[in-house]
Amino acid sequence: MEYVIMNMCEHGMPVHIMQETSDPNENKFKPDVTDFLFALKAFVLGYFFTIWVFLSWQGWGVTVFTTVYLYSVNKYLNKKDSLVRSRESIFWWIITWVVGISYALWDNRSLSLIRGFFLFCSAVYYVIVASGRTVMGRTGNYLLLDGINALFFIPFGNFLNQYVSVKGLRWGTEKQKKTISIVAGLLLALFLVMCLNPLLSRADSGGFRIVSGFIASIFALAKEYLKFIHIYLFFTIPIAAYIYGLVSGVAHGKATGLIKPESAKKAADALRIIQPTTIYIALGAVCGLYFIFILSQLPYFFSAFTGNRPIGWLVYSEYARQGFFELCNIVFINLVIIMLGNVMCKKEGYNMKLFKMYNIILACITLVLIATAFSKMALYINVYGLTMRRLLPCLFMVFLSAVFVALIFLQKREFSILHFALIIGSVLLCILFLSNPDAIVIRYNVNRYLSGTLDEIDIDMLHSSWFAGVKPAVKVYDSITDNNTRRQIGYYLNQQKDRASRMSHEKVDLTDGGANVLSLEYYLARKILRWSSFVY
Repeated sequence: MEYVIMNMCEHGMPVHIMQETSDPNENKFKPDVTDFLFALKAFVLGYFFTIWVFLSWQGWGVTVFTTVYLYSVNKYLNKKDSLVRSRESIFWWIITWVVGISYALWDNRSLSLIRGFFLFCSAVYYVIVASGRTVMGRTGNYLLLDGINALFFIPFGNFLNQYVSVKGLRWGTEKQKKTISIVAGLLLALFLVMCLNPLLSRADSGGFRIVSGFIASIFALAKEYLKFIHIYLFFTIPIAAYIYGLVSGVAHGKATGLIKPESAKKAADALRIIQPTTIYIALGAVCGLYFIFILSQLPYFFSAFTGNRPIGWLVYSEYARQGFFELCNIVFINLVIIMLGNVMCKKEGYNMKLFKMYNIILACITLVLIATAFSKMALYINVYGLTMRRLLPCLFMVFLSAVFVALIFLQKREFSILHFALIIGSVLLCILFLSNPDAIVIRYNVNRYLSGTLDEIDIDMLHSSWFAGVKPAVKVYDSITDNNTRRQIGYYLNQQKDRASRMSHEKVDLTDGGANVLSLEYYLARKILRWSSFVY
């Protein structure tokens, strides 16, 4: 077996990585020095992901990790000549970084699950986009397959790459090997002494305790710096292997071709099993049914545009909520109908003009239903105020409106509707994360309460928002005379003041979840609360 020895001189010490050249398997992972160095960096990334992201998902620590992660991925891919510089890769770099930045600005507690999931998915997806490893070479109609490939096939197909890179390391001279053996022995001895010393002390009759105390004082400092060797390591090892497997996999092209464009297209063509005539009759019947339904329900569906309830509806909440979700269900069904019709229709006997006409009619009907649903939610908000559960559906309606408008344009100009939807959805989410929606919701309700158009303040919403509601709550506290409401808000403000005080005096330990969980929102709230006192 023949090996190519690749040398690197770092700190005056030659490093050799074994790389097999005679292996006929082109997909075999063949690490070099760059791979070895990134393998070490992946351990560091995995550790800080564990303590700054995985176990907290808040504060500027997430921002720092995201920035370092993107920089490390770009640098490694560039050194491996695998970095694809395109508008799409730049877009996803910006999207991922912006979401990471939002953690340093606002807590966004109401969006913690959505924001965390989106950050993880965008960080993973950026890797395959930046390396050009998507099924179509870009974001397209095979987005779902790209997601499966990036989340599962590539990282787990290369899960052991990190250890292969480290295993390939050999030090050049016998003297250097001996030095490494001595250092490894000292570290092992240190670990064993720290484990055995407490056990021997408990079994001692008195004499060894003096010696053990001396030993304990010597290793006290070492123990302080080695305390991270506990549960964090349990998460760090697989996370580091996942990160390295994903990035090294796309760089080496290993386990990236499991889903090929030809097979994906063949599978999509296999779904075209319904005759065009069947599709035309079905779409025509659906469109006709919608026309009859809307015309027969004009007072019910469109009364919300005038701010009035239809006859027979005495409660605003029941009318608005029920009507909104009824229409949301219909919109979703329409989206499924259009998607299945376009995917499953056979191309033989395909009348493009007739099919496009049905698509446009159904899309226009859906836009009318979306506008109606939006009017009902606006009526609901006008009567009962704004909450995150009312804000998010409104944003989702905006997103769906953009998708159905794009669907109409798709009948005139060919482009990837999934690519468009992904771009629009990502931009909307980034705007949402950066705008501090918790504070927006509370500020909207506070302004309406003070203007007399809203009957009460949702105190539970204040408590769930933590620091986001401090500034609006202080505004209400200083402006009203209602003792009951003032007392409840005073209790909330004092609670946030105590929380801010505890967080500011807690031990700052950047390797064990300390100041890295704080955000700009915390500092702004602490500035307001520091010199204030509230009666409750």
